[in-house]
Amino acid sequence: MCGIVGFTARQPMSVRVLIDGLKALEYRGYDSCGIALKQKDGLLVQKVKGKVSGLEEIIDPSITGICGIAHTRWATHGEPSVINAHPHQMEHVTLVHNGIIENSEELKQELQSKGYVFHSQTDTEVACAVIDDLSKAYTDKIDILHKAGFILKGSYAFAIMFDDEPNTIYAVRKDSPLILGISDNASYLASDASAFLSETSLIMDLEENEVARLYNGEIEIYDINCALIHRSAYKSTLSLSDIQKDGYDTFLLKEIHEEPAVIKKTIHHYLQQSLLDLEQTMPDLSSYNRFVFIGCGSAMHAGMIGCRLAGKYARILCSAELASEFRYSDPILSADTLCIFVSQSGETADTLAAMRLCKDKGIDTLAVVNVLGSSLAKEAKFTLYTQAGKEISVATTKAYTSQVCVLALLVLKKAMQENLLSIEQQNIMENQLKTLPLLIRDFMSNTNVERFAKHIENAEHAFFIGRGLDYALSLEGSLKLKEVSYLQSEAYAAGELKHGTIALIEKGTPVIALITDPMLKDKTLSNIKEVQARGACVLLMIREDLYTPSIEADETILLPALSDIMQAVASVVPYQLMAYYVAKKRGCSIDQPRNLAKSVTVE
Repeated sequence: MCGIVGFTARQPMSVRVLIDGLKALEYRGYDSCGIALKQKDGLLVQKVKGKVSGLEEIIDPSITGICGIAHTRWATHGEPSVINAHPHQMEHVTLVHNGIIENSEELKQELQSKGYVFHSQTDTEVACAVIDDLSKAYTDKIDILHKAGFILKGSYAFAIMFDDEPNTIYAVRKDSPLILGISDNASYLASDASAFLSETSLIMDLEENEVARLYNGEIEIYDINCALIHRSAYKSTLSLSDIQKDGYDTFLLKEIHEEPAVIKKTIHHYLQQSLLDLEQTMPDLSSYNRFVFIGCGSAMHAGMIGCRLAGKYARILCSAELASEFRYSDPILSADTLCIFVSQSGETADTLAAMRLCKDKGIDTLAVVNVLGSSLAKEAKFTLYTQAGKEISVATTKAYTSQVCVLALLVLKKAMQENLLSIEQQNIMENQLKTLPLLIRDFMSNTNVERFAKHIENAEHAFFIGRGLDYALSLEGSLKLKEVSYLQSEAYAAGELKHGTIALIEKGTPVIALITDPMLKDKTLSNIKEVQARGACVLLMIREDLYTPSIEADETILLPALSDIMQAVASVVPYQLMAYYVAKKRGCSIDQPRNLAKSVTVE
């Protein structure tokens, strides 16, 4: 959600540094944007509702400045508008902000009594006024920003410019990511290193409650006691090719086609020769008698799959919980529980808050994340990194499949520790893990998903059905279709159709059914006949060894035959491709769906 980029330099730099930085952050989702650039003759502030291309239309690309900040906003407080767009200004302070200030209304009333006049509906303008008010009583900017941290409740990453320090940017963060970059001639800040990757790959982390001062191309970092600290820069693993489409028409399609390589890399990271490698590459799970999988959105669906697999293979008590609900459910947890948190960004606000709740209760935590050094990764007792690389499209694909891979390996580790896998089963798993990437690549080369999708593109709504593991996969398939095509869809456990949902089936209604479990095949086929009797258009995805010509469906896709621990990875790919093809036919913004953000850092 939202994006920040800024720079200070020894010599004036082009405004393109800010514009290009914002373009690199467009994947995060936003509805307005703006820049503030310090020039010799004053401060230039430009804001627009809509895309960065709108800024380009009103800004002279030849202008330069010694320092500047810029922002893409995803609306929380106040509708998308020029007035509500960042940067915000209050007397002598200009800033941009990611996050949410929870006590903004209370502070606003207090500041209004002091004479401050507010023009926007945002909590950010209130934060700007708080900092300006403190600057009237104190002179040291580091001290001012630490004092502001005690006043402002919520989460924030700020990039701030003061009128009396024209060549300086200050940065501070709490529960919202912010990263620093440095080159020979300039220093940078951003919510994501991709924003300044074309300028430098040398980065520094800004930790919780620290303040950074960027001046004349230099960076100083101060701890919560206002003491100057030393922090070395390190080279980012991100490359420019990670943020380019490489010939694909969208990042979503590119990232789907990257999945075989990502799956191979993720598996190899934990398993080089045999399943015995998991003894060294994954934490000891022998003391845990319960797993709780916690996440939001697609990460929650990955957790549901982890839960299903853990129950079947490791025979361990487990549950999958929505992070936003888990926090407020007064969860019953015991010392032998391991809480497993799944997040692509490692910064998801509800998931992070849920982890902190568990830590406060003395419960062990494990994070499955994609971003090195993210908040979840740093705060968890154990961290398992997926190896998905940079994911640009808002709708997750390769990050999701790599999460499922890691959770499957985690389950296998626990099953082996409990002596629940025979040597024969281990050999089967090892062989399938090694061949899985090639199977998925071959499937993508030979599938008829595009023809499959034509039955859906003009529909008003669609239904996904499955049983057991297939139900969890159906939830992810439905979510993907909703996210990128804006087509209303719902997923149901197939056995629940008779309990109300079948009333919505009429002639031509698309029903996407998934069958990968031999034990549940006949039950799901029975449910398919029920919707066919009401006129549904049935699109069937079925494991190839379970298919017979007598099975009736309007379209059928045959899936490779795998154990369900691997099937959970392979079966989601056609859902992802289907969502892409439907969205393309409907003319949707595929990489940046409306109202959605990549990294949800507010609750």
